[in-house]
Amino acid sequence: SMSEPTYSDVSSYSEYSSFTNSQQKQKLRCWSKGSENLQQTFCMAFSVDFTVYNFAIADEGGTKWFVQKRFSQFDQLDDELNKKFPDVMINVQRLPPKKFMGSLSPSLIAMRQKALDAYLSAILSRPILAASDELRDFIEMPLDLRGRESEGQRHNLAAQDALRP
Repeated sequence: SMSEPTYSDVSSYSEYSSFTNSQQKQKLRCWSKGSENLQQTFCMAFSVDFTVYNFAIADEGGTKWFVQKRFSQFDQLDDELNKKFPDVMINVQRLPPKKFMGSLSPSLIAMRQKALDAYLSAILSRPILAASDELRDFIEMPLDLRGRESEGQRHNLAAQDALRP
């Protein structure tokens, strides 16, 4: 069993309580930042066009960062989350279907952008998904934000007991 943290683990009680307050379930929000069409050239022989979707993500503390994802990456995340959290994902709106052939028309890209935005908001708003490594890796959550929270959640209750006057 894990040993309980003692008072000496925390340099001061006030510092400790502000530390635990930052641990309450982190609320993450996202905003759509539009899409871009990019081109990747392989071996200087042929090139592939693809679209990336841009999002801004912020936590409650006001830290904000940007991620750029392809539709296929959302698709992969969706597979992982459905395997691991089927009971939670059943309530999340499905991603639009993959399109295997043909070019991506502006209207399809706009529709996808809307769907991806709704999807990301939906999964971020569910605490069990928001706390998962799969989602945190996907949104490229800064390590300092992650470390703080998971450590804090682990020690939270034990330390509150140990520090109770």
